[in-house]
Amino acid sequence: MENIYFFLVYLFGAFILGSIPFAYIYVRLINGVDIRKVGSGNPGATNVARVSGKLGFLTVLCLDMLKGFMPVFASLMLFDDMWHSLLIAIVSILGHTYSPFLKFKGGKGVATAAGASLAIIPKSLLLALLVFSIIFAIWRMVSLSSVVGAIALFVSTVIFYRDEPWLILFTLLLSLFIIYKHKDNILRIFRGTENKFKNDKT
Repeated sequence: MENIYFFLVYLFGAFILGSIPFAYIYVRLINGVDIRKVGSGNPGATNVARVSGKLGFLTVLCLDMLKGFMPVFASLMLFDDMWHSLLIAIVSILGHTYSPFLKFKGGKGVATAAGASLAIIPKSLLLALLVFSIIFAIWRMVSLSSVVGAIALFVSTVIFYRDEPWLILFTLLLSLFIIYKHKDNILRIFRGTENKFKNDKT
């Protein structure tokens, strides 16, 4: 019973950590504006790049990835079953996308999901990042790259972790979630109105 209570407390802590809106905090401190009212309005690393440049992008990207990586990586040593770590990964990502600090709104979860995946399925993540980079280099669309990268994450998990059904199910749900969070971007892509990433700041 004590282990259940500890896990529930850990789960809640992972959600709160995931909820910390680093993009909002960084832009508010450095630029003095609400990131939800500038650029794309999304409180994520890509929009930080538009407002604060490369340093802001890299800072927020790393912090958002750590939100997913740290609680999941630690859980692999604290709990016996993989499903514990997968639940922790899920709540970390949900914390980022539905942050109570931003009235249960947030980013699209890509960076936090990447951090969690780095802890659980590093081989799949590396392939997904390669696919992301190729798509971005060709089309310069973070949204398209994220969607295709999410699909690649699932496919590579099926290949590399074929004997781990929990991991396959996790990446399937994760990929579908990321696609859902990008539904408006996908519509704009088909209409030919999706903006390409441009960063004039240094």
